[in-house]
Amino acid sequence: MNKTLERFSLEGKKALIICPENPYSREIAQGLKSAGAEIWVAGETVVDLGVDIAGSFTYTHGSSESAANLEREVRAKMGTLDIVIENGLYTPVKGWKQSYTEIYEQLSKTELGLMLTVQSLGRILAEQGHGSVILVADYGALVGYDPVNYKNCPDEKDNDFSFVKGFIYGGVVNYAGQASNYLAENGCRCNAVAFAPLDGSCCEEFKTAFTRHNQVKRLANADDIASAIIFLASDASAFITGITMPVDGGYIAK
Repeated sequence: MNKTLERFSLEGKKALIICPENPYSREIAQGLKSAGAEIWVAGETVVDLGVDIAGSFTYTHGSSESAANLEREVRAKMGTLDIVIENGLYTPVKGWKQSYTEIYEQLSKTELGLMLTVQSLGRILAEQGHGSVILVADYGALVGYDPVNYKNCPDEKDNDFSFVKGFIYGGVVNYAGQASNYLAENGCRCNAVAFAPLDGSCCEEFKTAFTRHNQVKRLANADDIASAIIFLASDASAFITGITMPVDGGYIAK
């Protein structure tokens, strides 16, 4: 293998996937594993990601106590931490008719959880002087959601136009830049990735409307997800930090 290709290798590195029960985690785990990484997970439920897992932690996203416990357990059990995949921003609550309590719970579990994860695990990376944090979002973080795409699929519209989803994913863009400032001073990086929907995850009417708008004329597949994560996790992106990278077939470019 030549030196350029070696920079994409994750051999000998340990990756921790936060909230593996959320969308894209399976594709992310399989991609990291294929590049040589050792996979660990931290979440509330046990899920099959289709790869061997080196270890797992119970983690409640949005709990300061749980974040502190996770930091202690990672230090004790993993030894080193090279890659953090923060995938806790999924918002399953639909529509706009949400109470204060529901809104508060969603923001606590998503955005507050994101900050607590990066704060607690970022301390480990900073002390090591190396590591890559990747925040998982979707294309709506960069361009918002187009009502035209949902003309014939009201259920999809209720999900993407929920009261808080755009706010939550949009915040990732600025937070990646903010977190990267601190981490870069300690030899670490933080980036976000904004994925298009996975093929098979949405109705045919939405798929038709979305692909009519994007340039590659299809939805994302497992290889698209895996390749983007491998790149941002590896030394191939060593000079890249603070960005939100679209993986959307050119959707936001049109």
